[in-house]
Amino acid sequence: MILQALYRYHQLLQERDGDSMPGPEYSSVDASFEIQLNEQGHLVSVIPYVNEKGKVDKRKYIVPKQEKRASGIKPYFLCDKAEYLFGEAISMRKACRDAMKNLWNEVLKEATEDSPERKAVFAFLDLEVNELAGQLGPLISSDVMKQLQSGGLCVLKYAPSGEFFHQNNRFLNAWERYYRNFSNLGSSTENKLMCLVTGEQMPIDQIARLHPNIKNIVGAQSAGAAMVSFNIESFRSYGHDQSFNAPTSIKAADAYTYVLNRLLADSNHKARMNDTTVVFWAESFSTKEEDWLANLFQDYQETDQNVPPDEESVRARLKSVVSRIRQGQTFRDTFQDLNPETTFYVLGLSPNQARLSVRFWYTGTMGELGERVWSHYRDLSIIGLDRSPSIRELLREIAVGHDWANIPPNMEGQMLRSVLLGLPYSRAVFAQLMNRIRAESDDPKKGQYKMGAKRAAMIKAFLIRQYRQNKNPLEGEISMELNEQMPSVPYHLGRLFACLEKAQSSALGSGINATIRDRFWGAASATPANVFPRLLSLAQHHIAKDEEWGRVNDQRIQEVMNALPAQFPKRLTLDEQGMFALGYYHQRQALYTKKSDN
Repeated sequence: MILQALYRYHQLLQERDGDSMPGPEYSSVDASFEIQLNEQGHLVSVIPYVNEKGKVDKRKYIVPKQEKRASGIKPYFLCDKAEYLFGEAISMRKACRDAMKNLWNEVLKEATEDSPERKAVFAFLDLEVNELAGQLGPLISSDVMKQLQSGGLCVLKYAPSGEFFHQNNRFLNAWERYYRNFSNLGSSTENKLMCLVTGEQMPIDQIARLHPNIKNIVGAQSAGAAMVSFNIESFRSYGHDQSFNAPTSIKAADAYTYVLNRLLADSNHKARMNDTTVVFWAESFSTKEEDWLANLFQDYQETDQNVPPDEESVRARLKSVVSRIRQGQTFRDTFQDLNPETTFYVLGLSPNQARLSVRFWYTGTMGELGERVWSHYRDLSIIGLDRSPSIRELLREIAVGHDWANIPPNMEGQMLRSVLLGLPYSRAVFAQLMNRIRAESDDPKKGQYKMGAKRAAMIKAFLIRQYRQNKNPLEGEISMELNEQMPSVPYHLGRLFACLEKAQSSALGSGINATIRDRFWGAASATPANVFPRLLSLAQHHIAKDEEWGRVNDQRIQEVMNALPAQFPKRLTLDEQGMFALGYYHQRQALYTKKSDN
């Protein structure tokens, strides 16, 4: 299913992008060096590609077909590693340059019409080792020599005209004739296998023995890793070796790997979640659906302050979902320009030595995904939350020190699964969140709070989804703002804790070293019967000392006490501790709002 979806997307890209897609005789590669030749075939320049900061960079080119190298020596035409182009001249294998010369001579026989470019290439092939080394010496430094020896593809350019050899029409025509004649494409044989991607019966010599590597996967080898691979006896069946166990035509293998590598090279089609690389796309000629996916999975970046924001952009609308939900808008109301029937795909890949592991695979329509995302943000919506947080922004709340690097492994994948499939949030995420709330205190300078809006939103959403799954009537009682009629004792205990804290701050001011929240949160939320009698006694001293607000705070405490039973609970479960935190947050927000109104 995964390979078939990638193959269909390749066909869509061919219709959409046309000539920018490589044909069956070509490959899309990333080159690291540019080698320039003059009319005599001599080296005149060796240019390593670097970015604006001077760091090693790569440039993408469409070059003659480059099939995967497994072992041994296998040269490529007009674009190859320095070992094949220079051999012993850079202290590497002579056999590599010999194999390159043989291939290039065979291909260039197909280019019968003479030209300056053809003469230059033949002259380059005829250069002896000493001549090559002598020409390279003045052109490159020791650092560039090490880069050439370490690998990286090189493209060749004809210096007098500035044309790359792999873009010369005469050479391309020669390559296509050679490829058709000697690659066995289109040959007839009685032995056939069905391609698992296209369903076509293909001659066995048109089935890919090895699939091209997939690159740009976090943690994988720099040369790439295989998505389809067999090399152990127990994985083989019916006497088939290697990828013949999962027969895929060369055309289909090239198509799906080209598409996947293209998506992985584009920051608008991928996101990182710990050790997993997430790639996503939509089957649409319009890019709006893919823009929607990109903004959903990636963190919001700050825009240029000098550029006025476009409030109707996909990014701005997705960022303001929680505000739109409070206004009563639905997904269809907000994103009328998206086609709800468009199919989307989300693929999670992680490295496993020289291979890739599929961590997850989700697919559906944009309409289905949109409604689930809307449900996710509706469950998160809470007073004080003014912007729709991304998944990583939410999970940052459970990381030690609010550090991205400390987001626990696997939790991003669990959270993503809950959002995409409309499932309850992971209990592991909730437990970690409650641990961080107990352990941390406010740090206003960094904008970090023990019970901030995002943490309260996560607690609210977790409880709502748990209650929804278990058909608990409390689901309908949890609201965005304070609910004084909530039939939940832990919720009102949280409210009471907020009122007691308010009485303390009114009496002693905001400059005290430690509030009751800093000292008693853990015990009050877990074993209220042991703590609240003491806190209530302490509150009476605060009320007596506070001539301005003491009476108001005393009345507020009594109102909350009326909603509680005669005896405090001895213990609260983890879910009840979440309800305690939610009640505390709601009451704090209500107190702040009333203070502003006054």
